[in-house]
Amino acid sequence: MSEEKIAERFKRETANHVMEIKHDDGLYRHLRFRNPKRGTYWFDLVTWPGKLSITGDIDGYVFSCAEDVFGFFRASAWQGAPNPTYWDEKVVASRDSVKTFSPDLFNQQVADELRKAERHYPGVTEAWNEKVNAFFAEYNTENEYGALAALNGFEFWPGGDERGEVFRFHDTHDWQLKDYDWSFLWACHAIVWGIAEYDRARSAAVQGGEVA
Repeated sequence: MSEEKIAERFKRETANHVMEIKHDDGLYRHLRFRNPKRGTYWFDLVTWPGKLSITGDIDGYVFSCAEDVFGFFRASAWQGAPNPTYWDEKVVASRDSVKTFSPDLFNQQVADELRKAERHYPGVTEAWNEKVNAFFAEYNTENEYGALAALNGFEFWPGGDERGEVFRFHDTHDWQLKDYDWSFLWACHAIVWGIAEYDRARSAAVQGGEVA
């Protein structure tokens, strides 16, 4: 899922969220964001020196960065937008779920390889499509296991003559087939939005004389 779609999804799913400050003592904070009428997509931001944890109705992550983690996320955001390519380097818990297999990247890589192969192996693209896109396809390339099985199991002989030179995919272990998981991108948007809500509440409290 693209970052643009995740941004739209996050905005839609948190449209009625409100912030509850459960703890606020310097760098030690516990903020909860949820829809008072529904329990879906709630999340907590918990900070302590050098660390930020986001948990809730999403995959949880722990980031390790500057001592003032809110300051780090404010400074490293892209003009108020998440910076996932930098922030993923700071994840110290749940790293395996930051990036997951991407069918879109897989299909693009395969298409590029087949386009180059057509010159010497005319018909290879059609043969591949029959393997993976036909009604009774041999492989399901929407998941990583099926995609890798399709790559490793695919062979093509021009004209069907098995005495000729066979086409196989090579060096597939070097292919970049993972992209940011939707939950990680969602969490990045939650961090940016949550900090902004906290800053607005603090600013309003200062102006109202509630904070010294």
